[in-house]
Amino acid sequence: MYKKAKSLYILISASAAFLAATGFAPAAQAQEGADEAIEEIITTGTRRSQRSASDSSVPIDVISGEEFENVGSADLMEMLKAVIPSYNVDRQSISDAATLVRPATMRGLPPDNVLIMVNGKRRHRSGVIAELGGSLAEGSQGADISAIPALAIKQAEILRDGAAAQYGSDAIAGVMNFILKDASDGMTLEARTGEFMEGDGTLVQFMGNVGLPLGDDGFINVTGTWSQQDPTSRSTQRTDAITLIAAGNTDVRQPFAQIWGGPEYRDNWNIFVNSGIQLNDSQEIYAFGNFGRRETEGGFFFRNPNSRSAVFTHDQGGETVDLPGDDNDVSVSRTYRAIVDTNIGPGVIGVVSNCPALVSPGDGGDGDPLDAGDVADDVAAMAALPANCWLLNQLLPGGYTPQFGGDLIDASIVGGVRGELDNGLLYDFSASYGRNKVSFFLNNTWNPSNGPNGIIDGQLQRDFDIGSYVQSENNLNVDFVLPIAVDGLASDLSFAFGGEYRDEVFETIIGEGAAWNAGDYAFQNVDGSNCYEDPANPGTCDVIRDSNGVPILFDDDEDGIGESTHIVQLPNLSIGSHGFAGFSPPQAGIWGRSNIAVYAELEADVTDRFTAAVSVRYEDFESFGDTTNFKTAMRFAVTDTFAVRGSFNTGFRAPTPGQENVTKVSTRTVQGELQQSGQIPPTNPIALVLGALPLTPEESTNFSVGIVWDISDNFNLTADYFQINLEDRISSTGLIEIDTFQANDPAYNDVNCPITKLADGTLSQCLQELGVPGAADLSSISFYTNDFETTTTGIDLIATWDADWGNAGNGSLVAAWNWTETEVDNAGSEVSRNKVVDLENFNPRNRGVFTYNHFINDFRFMVRARYYDDWVEADFGDDLTPRGPNGTGYTFSCAPNEDACYSGETIFDLEAAYTFNEKYSVIVGVQNVLDEAGPLLNDNLDGTVGSGNTYPDSTPWGYEGGFWYARFRAEFD
Repeated sequence: MYKKAKSLYILISASAAFLAATGFAPAAQAQEGADEAIEEIITTGTRRSQRSASDSSVPIDVISGEEFENVGSADLMEMLKAVIPSYNVDRQSISDAATLVRPATMRGLPPDNVLIMVNGKRRHRSGVIAELGGSLAEGSQGADISAIPALAIKQAEILRDGAAAQYGSDAIAGVMNFILKDASDGMTLEARTGEFMEGDGTLVQFMGNVGLPLGDDGFINVTGTWSQQDPTSRSTQRTDAITLIAAGNTDVRQPFAQIWGGPEYRDNWNIFVNSGIQLNDSQEIYAFGNFGRRETEGGFFFRNPNSRSAVFTHDQGGETVDLPGDDNDVSVSRTYRAIVDTNIGPGVIGVVSNCPALVSPGDGGDGDPLDAGDVADDVAAMAALPANCWLLNQLLPGGYTPQFGGDLIDASIVGGVRGELDNGLLYDFSASYGRNKVSFFLNNTWNPSNGPNGIIDGQLQRDFDIGSYVQSENNLNVDFVLPIAVDGLASDLSFAFGGEYRDEVFETIIGEGAAWNAGDYAFQNVDGSNCYEDPANPGTCDVIRDSNGVPILFDDDEDGIGESTHIVQLPNLSIGSHGFAGFSPPQAGIWGRSNIAVYAELEADVTDRFTAAVSVRYEDFESFGDTTNFKTAMRFAVTDTFAVRGSFNTGFRAPTPGQENVTKVSTRTVQGELQQSGQIPPTNPIALVLGALPLTPEESTNFSVGIVWDISDNFNLTADYFQINLEDRISSTGLIEIDTFQANDPAYNDVNCPITKLADGTLSQCLQELGVPGAADLSSISFYTNDFETTTTGIDLIATWDADWGNAGNGSLVAAWNWTETEVDNAGSEVSRNKVVDLENFNPRNRGVFTYNHFINDFRFMVRARYYDDWVEADFGDDLTPRGPNGTGYTFSCAPNEDACYSGETIFDLEAAYTFNEKYSVIVGVQNVLDEAGPLLNDNLDGTVGSGNTYPDSTPWGYEGGFWYARFRAEFD
C-alpha cells in the first residue's frame, strides 16, 4: 500500500513539475472555448478534442436527455434497454439480492464487464453481489445504474467496444458515460403515474430539475426524484397448496401461498447535484455527486407444513435396504414430523424420547388427494402431543412464506479542477468517493433452531435484520491531453496521459443474533442417537418396518446382508432465519484492495481520410500483481460519406473483494424442487477440495470492424462486427451437490470439522461447523471461479432516418439490431453442465428495437417494436453426456422436465404527447400494448405447479404484461 501511494505521489509531483515547466500562466481565451476544452477531456472513447460519434474509430451511441424523455419508461435501466439492443435487463421476482439491484448484460457479458462512469469519472459498484438474477449475471457486482435519474442526464455516451487500456478494469464489453446537466437556469417538473393492465404495480413518480447560477461564473444543477411502486402478482396457486386446502388445511394462504411478481418499491428517492465555477478564462473547479435511498421487498418460497425438512419435518430412510428373506433391494423413505423434545438439552445423547414418531400424510405436490384417514390421524396426533413435545405446526399450521427485502443507501461525491495552459495542455485533477450499502431484512419467517425458545412475550419472532453489504471506493485521478503539431500529419497529434489510484473495500456486517445464532434445537440430536419412542412398544425406539410390520434390515456396510434396523431419530432443526440465514461473526469482515495505474494514448489524423489511435495502460494491484493492456483503433474514410473502422484491444477485469470473500445461504428452485444453496468463497476449505483456486483477473482480447455510411443527409447506417475472447472468466460455478458427500472421506482430510467427521456427517454439516449458519440444510453450494473461457461474437446494426413529410410533420426512425452468440471454449470440472448451457443459450441471440417518433405541430406520436429471439433456461440435471476434456460436452434437450426452451416475441409500445403554451406537456402511453406476458413455465406443463410461477421469471421482455402510464411535464426558462 505504502509503495503504491508513494508511486502516485511521484506521479503527481512530476505532473506539477511538468505544468511549471510548460508555463502555468492561464491562456487568454474566450469563455466558450474554455468550456469546450474542459468538456472534451472527458469525452468517451477518445481524449482528443472535437471528435463526434460519426468520426470515432469505435462504435459510440450518443443519447441525448431529450431522447430519454421520449422513451416512456420510468427507470433508466429500462430506457437503456429500449434504445440499445445488446443491453438486456429483467424485472426480477424471487431472485434474492438481484431483486434489489437488477443485473444487466451488454453484448452477452455480465454487468461488471461494463464500466459505468458519470461525467467521465468511474462510478462505484453496488454492494449487491448477484448470486441469482440470470445465469449470465450470476456472481456479478456491477454499479447500480437505476440510482441515476434520467432527468439529470444531459447526454449518455455508450461505447460498444473494449476500453480497459483507456479506463481500466471492467471495460471489457464497453463503457457507459452519463454526462449530467450543467445549465445554470431553467426548471423542469414532471409527475408520472401508471399501472399494469392487470390492475397492479401502480407507480407514482415525481421528478424535478433546476439550474441555478453559482456566483458570477458558475452553475449548480440539481435533480431530485421520488417514487414508489406497488408489487405485482402473476401467480398460480401451487399444487401442493391446493391439495392441502382440499384436505382441510384452511390455514394455507389464499389465493396464493407464494407470490411471483415484481417487488414493492417504497420511498425511492435520489438527489443528484452537478456544479462548477469558472475561476478564470481557462480554469474551472467542479463537483458533483448524489445521495439516495430506497426500500425494496419481494416474496420468497412457500414453506410447506407437511414437508419442509428441518422445519416442519425430517426425512428418515431413503437408503437401499434388504428385506429379510428377499434378495431384492428396495428403497424406503418416510417423512416424519419434526417434533422436538424440550426435555433434551443441546448435546445430550442416547435419549429415548416419549415424543411419538408421526409420519407426515404427504406434501400434496403431485396433486393426488391426501388420504383422509391419514390426515385425520395426523391432526389428532399433533393435538395430543405431550407437553414436552413441540412442533411448529402448532403455531403455523398453514406453513409460511418469507418476505425478503433490503434498504439501500447510495452516495457519492466527486470534485476536481481542470483547465488549459497557454501551450494547449489540458489537465484534470480529481478525487472521488462512492458508497453503496444494502441492509437486508427477512420477515414472516423464523429461526427454526430456536424452536419454542423463539417465542418472546407470547409471540414467535418472525422478522429479522439479516445484516448488510457495503461497497466503498476512493479514486484519485490525474489526466492530461497535449496537442502536438507534427509535420506530415493532417492534424495535431493528441497525446493523453495520466494516472489513477483506486482503493475499494467490501464489508459484510453481521445481522442481529437471532438471525444467525444456533439455538438449542440445532443440536438436539448431535450424534443421531436420540430417538422417538414406539407407542406400540414402550421403552424402545420406533423402527422402520415393511407393510407386514417386519423390521427392515439396513445394509450398513454394503456387503449385501441386512444387519440392523434403523431407529427414527429426533431432528436437528435448521440454523438461522429461514430463507436467508443472517450474517454471523465468521462471515463478517472488511476486505479491501488498492491499485495504481498509469496510461498513455496517442491519436491523430494521419491523412485527411485516415485516423489512427493507440493506447496502453499499466495497472498494479495490491492482491495479485500487475497487468498491461493496449488498444489500437483506426478509421478510414473511403469517400466523404462512407468509412470503415476497426479496433483491436486487450482488456481485463479484476475480481472484486466481495466476490473473493462473500458467504451466504439462500433458497432456490432446482429442477422444480425447492433447495437450500450456499455461496462460499473460493478460499473456503471445502471449495478448495472441490477444485477452487484464488481468483485472478479476467483477461480479454476484443476485435471489431465496422462501417459508417451516410447514405443521404437524412439516412445513416452503421454496422459493427465484434469478437470478444474472455479467458479466466469469473462466474459462479453453478450448483455443486454436497449433501451426499461424507466429510470423513479421505478427500476431505484437510477440512477441519472434527465433530461432523466423528458423527459421519456430510459436507453440508461440515460447512456449518466451519461457521456458516444453516449450512447443514444445504443441498448444494457454488463459488466463484476463473475456470471459464468463452468467445462472444456479434453484429450491431443501427440505422437512423429523419423524414420531412411537409404539412404532415416530420419523423425520426431509429432501427437497431443485435446478434450475439457466446460459445464456451473451456470449463473446469467444478463447473456445472447447466452453467455451460446457460452461458451459450440464456440470452436471446437476436434482438431488435425499431422506434419511430412523429412530430406535427404541438403533437408527438411514438411507436416502438421490440423483437426478442428464442431463449433457454438450462435445468437438465440428469444429462449423462460426457463433459469431455474441456468440460463443455452436453446434450441439449427441450423435452419436458429437461431444458426449458421458450419462443421469442415482438412487443409493441405506443406513446402520444401534446405540448401547450410551449411549457406544458401531457404524455400518455402503453408499454407492451398487446399485453404479452410470456410463455407458460415449462415446469407447469405436466399439470402441476411447483412454486406458483405462471411464467418463467427470466422472460426477456418481462412477464407482467402491458403497462399504461400518464405524465405531466412543465418546463420553465
